[in-house]
Amino acid sequence: MLKLFKNAFRYTNEGIILATPLVLFMWIITIYLSFAKGVVDTIPEAASAFVTLLCMLGAFCSGWFYMVKKTIELSKKEFILDEDRAKATMNLVKTIPAGIGKYFLSFIGLFLIFLVLFGLFDIFVYKIGIHFIGKIDFSAMQLKNAMASPQEMRVFLDSLTDAQLLKLSQWNLLFLAATSFISFIFMLWIPELIYKTGNPLIALFKSVQKVFVKFPKSFAIFLYLTFLNLVISFASTFAMLNIVIYMLMMIAYFYFMVYVVVLIFSYYDCEFNKEEEHCTDEEK
Repeated sequence: MLKLFKNAFRYTNEGIILATPLVLFMWIITIYLSFAKGVVDTIPEAASAFVTLLCMLGAFCSGWFYMVKKTIELSKKEFILDEDRAKATMNLVKTIPAGIGKYFLSFIGLFLIFLVLFGLFDIFVYKIGIHFIGKIDFSAMQLKNAMASPQEMRVFLDSLTDAQLLKLSQWNLLFLAATSFISFIFMLWIPELIYKTGNPLIALFKSVQKVFVKFPKSFAIFLYLTFLNLVISFASTFAMLNIVIYMLMMIAYFYFMVYVVVLIFSYYDCEFNKEEEHCTDEEK
């Protein structure tokens, strides 16, 4: 496992060009959401904005995740000259259109299935919370206003009683556990879609099965990534202290996002892609 983690860092460093499309897409999405927020006033406009966003996500994810697969394949190749490797790495961007053509509809289906499943799961978790914890004695509007700024959140928390704070903590733990669970069981969904089948529903069932077939390894990777995410989140609390720290944290955040995807794809490629020998006994 340690060899797998180490190799994922090497693949990320060699294929750091993966961060470029990711940064550009996040920038475009931020601009689009800001624009849509200011102009969408009716249900048809909201539906149109949703479809546009869905297509944008489908196009990016189908191309980018295919690029991740090709990056891992490239990292396993031997090059005599560094110039040849550098040229091949730059050419990875050219794989994005091929990925869009091959997986665009698959990712549209994946997102729609995910929204339905997440909605049902959210209702289920809410019902459990109501049964075992009880209703929270403040409105959604109060919580929304509290999240406007750290100062508003502090005032909101100070206004709560001990009983309300206990309930809020229990609800937070419940949703954290639920989010972690759904993240874990869906961990291999996208690699399954990219490597094995273009059908998102079949890919879902097969990926969940593979998560539990090798549960100890899957769970170890999930715990490792959760730990790294906690470290990044903790470090991010200092990001607003200085513009230089903020820029460094943004670089670290995007590097972390690329590393997470590369590690999960490397794990899938090593354990479940049986077309050839993909990893050594040390990696397993």
